[in-house]
Amino acid sequence: MSDRLQMWIDGVGGFMLLLADRVNIGQAMASAQVDIPIMGDISRRHAAIRRSGDEYILEPLAETKVNDQPVDRPTMLKNRDVMTFGRGVRVQFTQPHPLSTSAVLRIISRHRTEPACDGVVMLADSLLLGPKGNNHIVCPQWQQDVVIFRNGDKLQLRSKTPLFQSDSTQPASSIKIGETVQGEEVSFCLEPISRA
Repeated sequence: MSDRLQMWIDGVGGFMLLLADRVNIGQAMASAQVDIPIMGDISRRHAAIRRSGDEYILEPLAETKVNDQPVDRPTMLKNRDVMTFGRGVRVQFTQPHPLSTSAVLRIISRHRTEPACDGVVMLADSLLLGPKGNNHIVCPQWQQDVVIFRNGDKLQLRSKTPLFQSDSTQPASSIKIGETVQGEEVSFCLEPISRA
């Protein structure tokens, strides 16, 4: 399975899912080969974020600030910290759900990722989608939560109501990449993101 996936959620948006413990952030150009390519005035490899247990550590490689304070050494990120890369690429870090070590990155400046997405999820153990404000991805039209969790090299599903993939009449318990997952109000798909 690819360690970079694009998740399309009907009526909600597109999200990048990153499965690696360390991700590189940099300028959106083919030669950069970064996990989070941002269209902005930043270095080809500007910073990295590393997951260590339930903590996330920012490793600055070029001009970086956390909450408007310059940082030049590895720095532990806390919920709601705002990182500034270069002259104005601002990214907020959150760990919204207390029972999950997964984190969400949202670009809060005018910049965007390539491919464009509404947020980036660093998927550690689980990803919670649904109507609650503390879910990793808030899906306001849904009545219940859907949990995606890692089980070895597979992504599994948990939901109170059955979810299906393709033409199967059996509820899906694991996600097949490239096939739509559907339920009463739920519809999403995961696709691999290729590197340029």
